[in-house]
Amino acid sequence: MTSPWWYRGRTWVFAAIFFIGFFIGGFASGMLHHAYIPAYRELGRSFGPNGPAWMVAFAAACAIVCFALRVWGSSYLRAGTVWNADALSGEFFVAGPFRHVRNPLYLGNTFLAVGIGLMAPLAGCAFIIAANVIFVVMLARHEETILSAAYGQRYRDYAAQVPSMLPRLFPVAAQGDAHPSLVDGLLSEVFVAALIIGIILAFIDRQHGEIDFFVLYGAGIIAQRLIARAQQQPT
Repeated sequence: MTSPWWYRGRTWVFAAIFFIGFFIGGFASGMLHHAYIPAYRELGRSFGPNGPAWMVAFAAACAIVCFALRVWGSSYLRAGTVWNADALSGEFFVAGPFRHVRNPLYLGNTFLAVGIGLMAPLAGCAFIIAANVIFVVMLARHEETILSAAYGQRYRDYAAQVPSMLPRLFPVAAQGDAHPSLVDGLLSEVFVAALIIGIILAFIDRQHGEIDFFVLYGAGIIAQRLIARAQQQPT
């Protein structure tokens, strides 16, 4: 089944969300403050002189949580599945983070949106987070439609027990024969690793941080697509 254009081009939709958020946020910040003031700095002022530093730490923590969630989830999949243009039904299993939440990778994306959004001015930060949440819900629903059609009542029973985006505290029973691979998990998240490096550089390099971020964004996409294509080749 061919997925809609917004699903097939989801990497670029995310890129557009970030670009618009930084552009709109920068314009609004310039109009209000005559300067580019990142959200982490503006929000951090409310917490005293060390507030901005605490917000930077919070942004870094969100990025780390994202990476951990996505590597954990991707270790049960492969880059060729995670980054396939169309939604795939694959083999049905319930293991690892999927015992707590149906969409751990998209939950990770939400944490990443917060981490990246804090680099943008306040208006852009709000847009980036809101647009990411809306988009990952759309992506998750599309995939769940595919899975429901493929596995019927078995998947619907699973969906009734495990939330889509807000993890349950106690895991459901494991199903299927799934064997995680940390190597596959790390290979599937080269792109996210590039984004995290971009976030770090954006905080360090005050003059060219945004350029560093988007260069790494593009490089991460290319590297990830090459890895996914290699894994999709017959062996």
